[in-house]
Amino acid sequence: MKAIPLFGLILGAVVAALFVYSIAYTAWANMNWPPLGHFVSAEGTRIHVIDSATEGPSDNRPTLLMIHGASGNARDMWESLGPGLRDHFRVLAMDRPGMGHSGRPPHAEQLAVQARVAAAVIEDAGVGPVYVVGQSLGSATALRLALDRPDLVRGLVLIAPAANPYPGRNAWYAELASTPVVGPVFTWLFVPVLGPLMSGSGTQAVFKPAEPPEGYARTIGLPLLFRPSQFMANAADVVATKPEFTAQSPRYADIAVPTIILTGDTDSVVSPRLHAQALAATIPEAELVTLPGAGHAPHWSRTQACISAIDRIAVMAPAPAPS
Repeated sequence: MKAIPLFGLILGAVVAALFVYSIAYTAWANMNWPPLGHFVSAEGTRIHVIDSATEGPSDNRPTLLMIHGASGNARDMWESLGPGLRDHFRVLAMDRPGMGHSGRPPHAEQLAVQARVAAAVIEDAGVGPVYVVGQSLGSATALRLALDRPDLVRGLVLIAPAANPYPGRNAWYAELASTPVVGPVFTWLFVPVLGPLMSGSGTQAVFKPAEPPEGYARTIGLPLLFRPSQFMANAADVVATKPEFTAQSPRYADIAVPTIILTGDTDSVVSPRLHAQALAATIPEAELVTLPGAGHAPHWSRTQACISAIDRIAVMAPAPAPS
């Protein structure tokens, strides 16, 4: 008769300990990977933006906006491509809504909302149109920005894009984390504990067949992903991709700006055939660059190829000379 109350007490203590650990983990991650930039108001919340103009005097360099993919944050693009671009572009890198240090507005899983946030970042910078670089899911946001606000986009570079409908289900943890009631419980009690332990295999899959750079997780602030709020935001974005891509993809033929699409021929995360190749066949001004032996992170494993594509877009759609 006493076993059940004792079990309940033990279970309650374990749940409380896991919840406290999640709070402590979040504080630890925020302290070790604080914001690198400033905040822009968009859709009723604050969006974190890193801006290379803060590193020195403002000048007349053309502006580039970089949009990261799922499970990431602005550091992923800033640390991989930024060093090779900041000499000849003003570089902006944004945390997508709910990721990194950005707030999460209502319905942020919708690409239209993500595109409005990106538009607000460009307008706040006082520039436009700009060149836009998207990686993976960030490419879908970049495409929506070009569709909804063509006045703000001069050219696109899409790296390992995810943008078209696809068969099958999403990762089990994304579907579980986005489930009402059960999702928050799972995320708050288990993700900060198990996520960091299981992240190595996911990182290997992203880079396969290459190896991740040494210190990659620390460089990009990967532990930020396992804060409960960001993990649930990421899960909601991922689960929404199939209906969002289905609704958006019929419009891709309307994109009228020069576009370069880079894909690794060994990408096992996002199918090059369903996404990159299909996009290149649909967008009138698109050029496809296939990178032999590259996986889902060409911005890290084929950095110079990505920078060269960005430089070429600037030649194909040059910014006006300063007056």
